[in-house]
Amino acid sequence: MIYTAAEIKQADASALRQGMPGDVLMERAASAVSARLTFRPHSSVLVICGAGNNGGDGWVVARELAQRACDVFVYAPFGEPKSPEGGRHAAYARRFVTVVEEPRDADHVVDALFGVGFHGPVTEKARDVITWMRDQSAPVVAIDVPSGVPSDETSGFDGHAVEAETTFSLHGYKRSAFLTETAPYYGTVEVVEIGLPHTSEWRVLTASDFDRGLLERDAFGNKNRYGHGCLIGGSRHLIGAPFLAARAALRTGIGLLDLAIPPEAHVMASSLPEAMYYSLDALPNKTYAATAIGPGLVDDERSDRLWQTVSRQSKPLIVDAGALTTGHLEATGPLTLTPHPGEFARLTGRSVAEIEADRFRIASDFARQHGIHLILKGTHTLIVKPDGTGAVNTVQAAALSKGGSGDVLTGMLLALWARTDRIDTESSPNEQAVLWHALSAQAASRQMHPASVLATDVIEAIGCI
Repeated sequence: MIYTAAEIKQADASALRQGMPGDVLMERAASAVSARLTFRPHSSVLVICGAGNNGGDGWVVARELAQRACDVFVYAPFGEPKSPEGGRHAAYARRFVTVVEEPRDADHVVDALFGVGFHGPVTEKARDVITWMRDQSAPVVAIDVPSGVPSDETSGFDGHAVEAETTFSLHGYKRSAFLTETAPYYGTVEVVEIGLPHTSEWRVLTASDFDRGLLERDAFGNKNRYGHGCLIGGSRHLIGAPFLAARAALRTGIGLLDLAIPPEAHVMASSLPEAMYYSLDALPNKTYAATAIGPGLVDDERSDRLWQTVSRQSKPLIVDAGALTTGHLEATGPLTLTPHPGEFARLTGRSVAEIEADRFRIASDFARQHGIHLILKGTHTLIVKPDGTGAVNTVQAAALSKGGSGDVLTGMLLALWARTDRIDTESSPNEQAVLWHALSAQAASRQMHPASVLATDVIEAIGCI
Protein backbone atom coordinates (compact mmCIF):
# COMPACT_ATOMS: atom_id res chain seq x y z
CA MET A 1 0.00 0.00 0.00
CA ILE A 2 1.07 3.62 -0.58
CA TYR A 3 0.50 6.39 1.95
CA THR A 4 0.77 10.15 2.20
CA ALA A 5 2.36 11.75 5.25
CA ALA A 6 -1.08 12.80 6.47
CA GLU A 7 -2.39 9.24 6.17
CA ILE A 8 0.55 7.88 8.17
CA LYS A 9 -0.09 10.43 10.91
CA GLN A 10 -3.79 9.49 10.90
CA ALA A 11 -2.89 5.81 11.27
CA ASP A 12 -0.63 6.60 14.22
CA ALA A 13 -3.28 8.79 15.83
CA SER A 14 -5.91 6.09 15.35
CA ALA A 15 -3.68 3.52 17.06
CA LEU A 16 -3.17 5.87 20.01
CA ARG A 17 -6.91 6.52 20.32
CA GLN A 18 -7.54 2.80 20.37
CA GLY A 19 -5.24 2.33 23.31
CA MET A 20 -1.80 1.55 21.88
CA PRO A 21 0.81 3.50 23.89
CA GLY A 22 3.10 5.71 21.84
CA ASP A 23 6.16 4.03 23.36
CA VAL A 24 4.92 0.64 22.15
CA LEU A 25 4.14 1.94 18.66
CA MET A 26 7.62 3.42 18.32
CA GLU A 27 9.25 0.29 19.74
CA ARG A 28 7.29 -1.93 17.35
CA ALA A 29 8.24 0.10 14.28
CA ALA A 30 11.92 0.39 15.14
CA SER A 31 12.25 -3.23 16.23
CA ALA A 32 10.79 -4.32 12.91
CA VAL A 33 13.48 -2.28 11.15
CA SER A 34 16.34 -3.54 13.28
CA ALA A 35 15.21 -7.12 12.66
CA ARG A 36 15.86 -6.52 8.95
CA LEU A 37 19.40 -5.24 9.49
CA THR A 38 22.01 -7.94 8.99
CA PHE A 39 25.08 -6.11 10.25
CA ARG A 40 27.84 -8.43 11.47
CA PRO A 41 28.53 -8.54 15.23
CA HIS A 42 31.22 -6.06 16.29
CA SER A 43 30.78 -3.96 13.15
CA SER A 44 30.61 -0.23 13.81
CA VAL A 45 27.32 1.57 13.21
CA LEU A 46 26.58 5.30 13.33
CA VAL A 47 22.90 6.13 13.86
CA ILE A 48 22.01 9.74 13.10
CA CYS A 49 18.87 10.71 15.00
CA GLY A 50 16.68 13.75 14.53
CA ALA A 51 14.41 15.40 17.08
CA GLY A 52 11.16 13.96 15.71
CA ASN A 53 9.59 10.53 15.90
CA ASN A 54 11.92 9.28 13.17
CA GLY A 55 14.76 10.12 15.54
CA GLY A 56 12.98 8.17 18.27
CA ASP A 57 12.91 5.18 15.95
CA GLY A 58 16.63 5.65 15.43
CA TRP A 59 17.35 5.49 19.17
CA VAL A 60 15.48 2.19 19.43
CA VAL A 61 17.35 0.76 16.44
CA ALA A 62 20.65 1.88 17.99
CA ARG A 63 19.84 0.16 21.27
CA GLU A 64 18.83 -3.10 19.62
CA LEU A 65 21.91 -3.17 17.41
CA ALA A 66 24.09 -2.62 20.49
CA GLN A 67 22.34 -5.51 22.21
CA ARG A 68 23.28 -7.62 19.17
CA ALA A 69 26.97 -6.88 19.78
CA CYS A 70 27.42 -4.09 17.25
CA ASP A 71 29.63 -1.16 18.21
CA VAL A 72 26.98 1.60 18.06
CA PHE A 73 27.44 5.37 18.07
CA VAL A 74 24.59 7.89 18.05
CA TYR A 75 24.85 11.39 16.67
CA ALA A 76 21.86 13.61 17.54
CA PRO A 77 22.57 17.05 16.02
CA PHE A 78 19.32 18.58 17.37
CA GLY A 79 19.24 16.88 20.75
CA GLU A 80 16.91 14.15 21.92
CA PRO A 81 13.43 13.62 20.43
CA LYS A 82 10.83 16.19 21.43
CA SER A 83 8.04 13.68 21.99
CA PRO A 84 7.81 12.10 25.45
CA GLU A 85 7.98 8.56 24.08
CA GLY A 86 10.97 9.41 21.90
CA GLY A 87 12.72 11.00 24.86
CA ARG A 88 12.16 7.93 27.00
CA HIS A 89 13.55 5.62 24.33
CA ALA A 90 16.59 7.88 23.91
CA ALA A 91 17.25 7.92 27.65
CA TYR A 92 17.09 4.15 27.81
CA ALA A 93 19.28 3.68 24.71
CA ARG A 94 22.06 5.82 26.21
CA ARG A 95 22.86 2.91 28.54
CA PHE A 96 23.95 0.78 25.59
CA VAL A 97 25.39 3.15 22.97
CA THR A 98 28.07 5.81 22.71
CA VAL A 99 26.73 9.30 22.05
CA VAL A 100 29.08 11.46 19.94
CA GLU A 101 29.16 15.20 19.39
CA GLU A 102 30.19 14.96 15.74
CA PRO A 103 29.51 12.35 13.05
CA ARG A 104 32.24 9.74 12.80
CA ASP A 105 33.26 7.06 10.33
CA ALA A 106 31.61 3.67 10.69
CA ASP A 107 31.01 0.47 8.74
CA HIS A 108 27.32 1.35 8.43
CA VAL A 109 25.24 4.52 8.74
CA VAL A 110 21.58 4.53 9.76
CA ASP A 111 19.67 7.65 8.71
CA ALA A 112 16.95 8.58 11.22
CA LEU A 113 17.25 12.34 10.85
CA PHE A 114 13.91 13.21 9.19
CA GLY A 115 10.72 11.21 8.59
CA VAL A 116 7.50 11.71 6.66
CA GLY A 117 6.85 15.06 8.31
CA PHE A 118 9.83 16.71 6.59
CA HIS A 119 9.24 19.64 4.26
CA GLY A 120 12.23 21.02 2.36
CA PRO A 121 14.48 22.38 1.26
CA VAL A 122 17.10 21.33 3.80
CA THR A 123 18.87 24.25 5.46
CA GLU A 124 21.68 25.10 7.86
CA LYS A 125 22.95 22.34 10.17
CA ALA A 126 20.67 19.66 8.71
CA ARG A 127 22.12 20.38 5.29
CA ASP A 128 25.63 19.87 6.65
CA VAL A 129 24.65 16.56 8.25
CA ILE A 130 23.09 15.32 5.02
CA THR A 131 26.17 16.45 3.09
CA TRP A 132 28.30 14.39 5.46
CA MET A 133 26.14 11.30 4.87
CA ARG A 134 26.27 11.80 1.11
CA ASP A 135 30.07 11.94 1.25
CA GLN A 136 30.50 8.66 3.15
CA SER A 137 31.71 5.48 1.50
CA ALA A 138 29.83 3.41 4.08
CA PRO A 139 26.37 2.25 2.97
CA VAL A 140 23.48 4.28 4.36
CA VAL A 141 20.24 2.69 5.52
CA ALA A 142 17.27 5.07 5.83
CA ILE A 143 14.33 4.64 8.19
CA ASP A 144 11.01 5.38 6.45
CA VAL A 145 12.28 7.98 3.93
CA PRO A 146 15.79 9.20 3.10
CA SER A 147 16.33 12.46 4.97
CA GLY A 148 15.73 15.48 2.76
CA VAL A 149 13.29 13.63 0.51
CA PRO A 150 9.70 14.90 0.74
CA SER A 151 7.13 12.19 1.34
CA ASP A 152 4.31 13.13 -1.03
CA GLU A 153 5.44 15.41 -3.87
CA THR A 154 8.61 17.10 -5.05
CA SER A 155 7.82 20.78 -5.58
CA GLY A 156 10.61 22.71 -3.89
CA PHE A 157 12.91 19.70 -3.72
CA ASP A 158 16.46 20.79 -4.56
CA GLY A 159 18.09 17.37 -4.76
CA HIS A 160 19.99 17.67 -1.49
CA ALA A 161 19.03 14.47 0.30
CA VAL A 162 20.46 11.26 1.62
CA GLU A 163 21.22 8.69 -1.05
CA ALA A 164 20.28 5.48 0.72
CA GLU A 165 21.34 2.01 -0.28
CA THR A 166 18.19 0.64 1.36
CA THR A 167 15.12 2.36 2.77
CA PHE A 168 12.88 0.57 5.26
CA SER A 169 9.49 2.15 4.66
CA LEU A 170 7.22 1.91 7.71
CA HIS A 171 3.65 0.63 7.28
CA GLY A 172 3.72 1.13 3.51
CA TYR A 173 5.38 2.86 0.59
CA LYS A 174 5.53 6.64 0.37
CA ARG A 175 4.50 8.39 -2.84
CA SER A 176 7.93 9.91 -3.47
CA ALA A 177 9.37 6.40 -3.86
CA PHE A 178 7.60 6.39 -7.26
CA LEU A 179 8.34 9.92 -8.45
CA THR A 180 11.09 10.31 -11.05
CA GLU A 181 12.96 13.03 -9.17
CA THR A 182 13.07 11.31 -5.78
CA ALA A 183 12.85 7.55 -6.42
CA PRO A 184 16.63 7.12 -6.93
CA TYR A 185 17.34 8.39 -3.39
CA TYR A 186 15.48 5.45 -1.84
CA GLY A 187 17.74 2.72 -3.18
CA THR A 188 16.06 -0.62 -2.55
CA VAL A 189 12.75 -0.13 -0.73
CA GLU A 190 11.55 -2.68 1.80
CA VAL A 191 8.17 -2.19 3.43
CA VAL A 192 8.14 -2.92 7.17
CA GLU A 193 4.80 -3.91 8.65
CA ILE A 194 4.22 -2.40 12.09
CA GLY A 195 0.90 -3.99 12.98
CA LEU A 196 -1.46 -1.20 11.92
CA PRO A 197 -4.50 -1.83 9.70
CA HIS A 198 -4.15 -0.83 6.05
CA THR A 199 -6.49 1.89 4.80
CA SER A 200 -4.71 3.29 1.75
CA GLU A 201 -6.53 3.89 -1.52
CA TRP A 202 -3.37 3.15 -3.54
CA ARG A 203 -1.86 -0.26 -4.15
CA VAL A 204 1.45 -1.49 -5.54
CA LEU A 205 1.40 -3.88 -8.51
CA THR A 206 4.19 -6.43 -8.92
CA ALA A 207 4.75 -9.28 -11.36
CA SER A 208 2.90 -11.60 -8.99
CA ASP A 209 -0.30 -9.58 -9.57
CA PHE A 210 -0.44 -10.57 -13.22
CA ASP A 211 -3.29 -13.00 -13.88
CA ARG A 212 -1.67 -15.80 -15.85
CA GLY A 213 -5.12 -17.21 -16.47
CA LEU A 214 -5.38 -14.60 -19.24
CA LEU A 215 -2.98 -16.77 -21.25
CA GLU A 216 -5.33 -19.73 -21.14
CA ARG A 217 -7.95 -20.57 -23.78
CA ASP A 218 -11.12 -22.55 -23.33
CA ALA A 219 -10.95 -25.78 -25.32
CA PHE A 220 -14.64 -25.36 -26.19
CA GLY A 221 -14.56 -21.60 -26.68
CA ASN A 222 -14.83 -19.63 -29.93
CA LYS A 223 -13.74 -16.28 -31.30
CA ASN A 224 -16.86 -14.51 -30.07
CA ARG A 225 -16.04 -15.41 -26.50
CA TYR A 226 -12.84 -13.39 -26.70
CA GLY A 227 -14.48 -10.26 -27.99
CA HIS A 228 -15.01 -8.27 -31.15
CA GLY A 229 -13.11 -4.98 -31.00
CA CYS A 230 -12.65 -1.96 -33.21
CA LEU A 231 -9.42 0.01 -33.48
CA ILE A 232 -9.47 3.45 -35.09
CA GLY A 233 -6.31 5.36 -36.00
CA GLY A 234 -3.71 6.40 -38.50
CA SER A 235 -2.95 9.48 -40.61
CA ARG A 236 -0.83 10.44 -43.58
CA HIS A 237 2.45 10.51 -41.64
CA LEU A 238 1.57 8.00 -38.90
CA ILE A 239 0.42 4.93 -40.75
CA GLY A 240 2.27 2.39 -38.62
CA ALA A 241 0.75 3.20 -35.23
CA PRO A 242 -2.67 1.57 -35.75
CA PHE A 243 -1.00 -1.57 -37.06
CA LEU A 244 1.18 -1.83 -33.96
CA ALA A 245 -1.91 -1.48 -31.78
CA ALA A 246 -3.90 -3.93 -33.88
CA ARG A 247 -1.18 -6.57 -33.89
CA ALA A 248 -0.82 -6.20 -30.12
CA ALA A 249 -4.57 -6.70 -29.70
CA LEU A 250 -4.44 -9.88 -31.74
CA ARG A 251 -1.41 -11.21 -29.87
CA THR A 252 -3.21 -10.46 -26.59
CA GLY A 253 -5.99 -12.76 -27.72
CA ILE A 254 -8.88 -10.68 -29.05
CA GLY A 255 -11.33 -12.84 -30.96
CA LEU A 256 -12.19 -10.49 -33.84
CA LEU A 257 -10.71 -7.14 -34.82
CA ASP A 258 -11.96 -4.39 -37.13
CA LEU A 259 -9.32 -1.83 -38.10
CA ALA A 260 -10.44 1.58 -39.35
CA ILE A 261 -7.60 3.43 -41.11
CA PRO A 262 -7.11 6.25 -43.67
CA PRO A 263 -6.50 5.47 -47.36
CA GLU A 264 -2.78 6.17 -46.99
CA ALA A 265 -2.45 3.23 -44.61
CA HIS A 266 -4.09 0.66 -46.88
CA VAL A 267 -0.68 -0.23 -48.33
CA MET A 268 0.09 -1.96 -45.02
CA ALA A 269 -3.11 -4.00 -44.84
CA SER A 270 -1.43 -7.12 -46.19
CA SER A 271 0.93 -7.10 -43.21
CA LEU A 272 -1.98 -7.93 -40.92
CA PRO A 273 -4.39 -10.24 -42.77
CA GLU A 274 -6.11 -11.26 -39.52
CA ALA A 275 -7.91 -7.90 -39.23
CA MET A 276 -11.00 -6.69 -41.10
CA TYR A 277 -10.51 -3.27 -42.69
CA TYR A 278 -12.70 -0.16 -42.94
CA SER A 279 -12.22 3.47 -43.86
CA LEU A 280 -12.07 6.21 -41.25
CA ASP A 281 -14.80 7.95 -43.20
CA ALA A 282 -17.13 4.96 -43.25
CA LEU A 283 -17.16 3.21 -39.89
CA PRO A 284 -19.31 0.09 -39.90
CA ASN A 285 -22.61 0.17 -38.05
CA LYS A 286 -21.68 -2.54 -35.54
CA THR A 287 -21.83 -2.99 -31.82
CA TYR A 288 -18.37 -3.82 -30.48
CA ALA A 289 -17.35 -5.31 -27.17
CA ALA A 290 -14.80 -2.49 -26.93
CA THR A 291 -13.31 0.28 -29.10
CA ALA A 292 -9.91 1.99 -29.10
CA ILE A 293 -9.25 5.29 -30.86
CA GLY A 294 -6.15 7.39 -31.29
CA PRO A 295 -2.96 5.57 -32.41
CA GLY A 296 -1.56 7.61 -35.29
CA LEU A 297 -4.65 9.85 -35.40
CA VAL A 298 -4.33 13.63 -35.63
CA ASP A 299 -6.55 16.12 -33.83
CA ASP A 300 -8.67 17.53 -36.67
CA GLU A 301 -12.25 17.72 -37.92
CA ARG A 302 -12.24 14.03 -38.87
CA SER A 303 -11.15 13.09 -35.34
CA ASP A 304 -14.07 15.04 -33.89
CA ARG A 305 -16.52 13.30 -36.23
CA LEU A 306 -15.15 9.90 -35.24
CA TRP A 307 -15.47 10.82 -31.58
CA GLN A 308 -19.12 11.69 -31.99
CA THR A 309 -19.70 8.17 -33.28
CA VAL A 310 -17.65 6.10 -30.83
CA SER A 311 -18.45 8.08 -27.69
CA ARG A 312 -22.17 7.27 -28.01
CA GLN A 313 -21.57 3.54 -27.64
CA SER A 314 -22.25 2.05 -24.22
CA LYS A 315 -19.27 -0.29 -24.40
CA PRO A 316 -15.70 0.36 -23.12
CA LEU A 317 -13.70 2.97 -24.99
CA ILE A 318 -9.90 3.40 -24.86
CA VAL A 319 -8.48 6.77 -25.93
CA ASP A 320 -4.83 7.30 -26.84
CA ALA A 321 -2.43 9.58 -28.69
CA GLY A 322 -4.13 11.84 -31.26
CA ALA A 323 -7.56 11.37 -29.71
CA LEU A 324 -6.44 12.69 -26.32
CA THR A 325 -8.00 16.13 -26.25
CA THR A 326 -10.05 18.11 -23.76
CA GLY A 327 -13.07 17.63 -26.00
CA HIS A 328 -12.88 13.86 -25.62
CA LEU A 329 -13.52 13.41 -21.90
CA GLU A 330 -17.11 12.22 -21.90
CA ALA A 331 -18.51 8.97 -23.23
CA THR A 332 -21.53 6.77 -22.63
CA GLY A 333 -19.55 3.68 -21.63
CA PRO A 334 -16.46 3.19 -19.44
CA LEU A 335 -13.74 5.53 -20.68
CA THR A 336 -9.98 4.89 -20.34
CA LEU A 337 -7.43 7.58 -21.21
CA THR A 338 -3.76 6.60 -21.67
CA PRO A 339 -1.62 9.77 -21.75
CA HIS A 340 2.10 10.13 -21.25
CA PRO A 341 3.09 13.20 -19.17
CA GLY A 342 3.24 15.50 -22.20
CA GLU A 343 -0.24 14.53 -23.33
CA PHE A 344 -1.54 14.79 -19.78
CA ALA A 345 -0.07 18.29 -19.55
CA ARG A 346 -2.21 19.32 -22.52
CA LEU A 347 -5.29 17.74 -20.98
CA THR A 348 -4.83 19.44 -17.61
CA GLY A 349 -3.31 22.76 -18.63
CA ARG A 350 -0.35 22.09 -16.32
CA SER A 351 3.33 21.77 -17.14
CA VAL A 352 5.06 18.41 -17.34
CA ALA A 353 7.22 19.47 -14.39
CA GLU A 354 4.12 20.14 -12.27
CA ILE A 355 2.65 16.77 -13.17
CA GLU A 356 5.84 14.82 -12.49
CA ALA A 357 6.21 16.54 -9.11
CA ASP A 358 2.74 15.49 -7.91
CA ARG A 359 1.58 12.67 -10.17
CA PHE A 360 -0.61 10.91 -7.63
CA ARG A 361 -2.72 13.88 -6.59
CA ILE A 362 -3.11 15.40 -10.05
CA ALA A 363 -3.97 12.08 -11.69
CA SER A 364 -6.38 11.16 -8.92
CA ASP A 365 -8.14 14.53 -9.04
CA PHE A 366 -8.46 14.41 -12.83
CA ALA A 367 -9.91 10.89 -12.90
CA ARG A 368 -12.39 11.75 -10.16
CA GLN A 369 -13.40 15.06 -11.75
CA HIS A 370 -14.20 13.47 -15.12
CA GLY A 371 -15.34 10.05 -13.91
CA ILE A 372 -12.82 8.21 -16.09
CA HIS A 373 -10.17 5.53 -15.91
CA LEU A 374 -6.70 7.04 -16.32
CA ILE A 375 -3.41 5.38 -17.17
CA LEU A 376 -0.64 7.95 -16.65
CA LYS A 377 2.38 6.35 -18.27
CA GLY A 378 5.93 6.53 -16.97
CA THR A 379 8.61 4.48 -15.22
CA HIS A 380 6.00 3.85 -12.54
CA THR A 381 2.74 3.96 -14.48
CA LEU A 382 -0.31 5.02 -12.47
CA ILE A 383 -3.59 3.17 -13.08
CA VAL A 384 -6.40 5.29 -11.65
CA LYS A 385 -10.08 4.45 -11.28
CA PRO A 386 -12.96 6.94 -11.64
CA ASP A 387 -13.22 7.30 -7.87
CA GLY A 388 -9.60 8.52 -7.69
CA THR A 389 -8.15 5.39 -6.14
CA GLY A 390 -5.51 3.44 -7.98
CA ALA A 391 -2.42 1.32 -8.31
CA VAL A 392 1.22 1.79 -9.30
CA ASN A 393 3.04 -0.57 -11.62
CA THR A 394 6.47 -1.49 -10.27
CA VAL A 395 7.42 -3.91 -13.07
CA GLN A 396 10.02 -1.75 -14.77
CA ALA A 397 11.05 -2.24 -18.39
CA ALA A 398 13.58 0.18 -19.88
CA ALA A 399 12.83 -1.23 -23.34
CA LEU A 400 9.49 0.60 -23.35
CA SER A 401 11.27 3.96 -23.67
CA LYS A 402 10.79 3.91 -27.42
CA GLY A 403 8.26 5.08 -29.97
CA GLY A 404 5.37 2.70 -30.55
CA SER A 405 5.25 1.31 -27.01
CA GLY A 406 2.11 3.28 -26.21
CA ASP A 407 0.39 1.93 -29.32
CA VAL A 408 1.15 -1.61 -28.16
CA LEU A 409 -0.43 -0.90 -24.77
CA THR A 410 -3.54 0.50 -26.44
CA GLY A 411 -4.00 -2.69 -28.43
CA MET A 412 -3.56 -4.83 -25.33
CA LEU A 413 -6.10 -2.71 -23.46
CA LEU A 414 -8.58 -3.15 -26.28
CA ALA A 415 -8.17 -6.93 -26.23
CA LEU A 416 -8.67 -7.19 -22.47
CA TRP A 417 -11.65 -4.82 -22.30
CA ALA A 418 -13.27 -6.78 -25.15
CA ARG A 419 -13.06 -10.12 -23.35
CA THR A 420 -16.35 -11.12 -21.80
CA ASP A 421 -15.05 -14.35 -20.24
CA ARG A 422 -12.51 -12.88 -17.82
CA ILE A 423 -13.35 -9.35 -16.83
CA ASP A 424 -14.74 -9.17 -13.29
CA THR A 425 -14.28 -5.47 -12.51
CA GLU A 426 -13.82 -2.33 -14.57
CA SER A 427 -10.33 -1.72 -13.20
CA SER A 428 -8.80 -5.13 -13.83
CA PRO A 429 -8.34 -4.80 -17.63
CA ASN A 430 -6.19 -1.69 -17.17
CA GLU A 431 -4.06 -3.13 -14.39
CA GLN A 432 -3.58 -6.42 -16.20
CA ALA A 433 -2.73 -4.75 -19.52
CA VAL A 434 -0.10 -2.51 -17.93
CA LEU A 435 1.49 -5.47 -16.15
CA TRP A 436 1.39 -7.68 -19.23
CA HIS A 437 2.88 -4.89 -21.34
CA ALA A 438 5.84 -4.46 -18.97
CA LEU A 439 6.38 -8.20 -18.56
CA SER A 440 6.41 -8.61 -22.34
CA ALA A 441 9.06 -5.91 -22.65
CA GLN A 442 11.12 -7.69 -20.00
CA ALA A 443 10.77 -10.95 -21.92
CA ALA A 444 11.95 -9.28 -25.13
CA SER A 445 14.88 -7.77 -23.22
CA ARG A 446 16.06 -11.23 -22.26
CA GLN A 447 16.62 -11.95 -25.96
CA MET A 448 18.46 -8.72 -26.78
CA HIS A 449 19.66 -5.53 -25.12
CA PRO A 450 16.76 -3.29 -24.00
CA ALA A 451 18.09 -0.49 -26.20
CA SER A 452 17.55 -2.70 -29.24
CA VAL A 453 14.03 -3.86 -28.41
CA LEU A 454 11.41 -2.49 -30.80
CA ALA A 455 7.69 -2.16 -30.23
CA THR A 456 7.25 -5.07 -32.64
CA ASP A 457 9.55 -7.19 -30.45
CA VAL A 458 7.37 -6.44 -27.45
CA ILE A 459 4.33 -7.54 -29.42
CA GLU A 460 5.97 -10.86 -30.36
CA ALA A 461 6.84 -11.42 -26.67
CA ILE A 462 3.25 -10.96 -25.47
CA GLY A 463 2.61 -14.69 -25.59
CA CYS A 464 6.06 -15.66 -24.27
CA ILE A 465 6.00 -14.45 -20.65
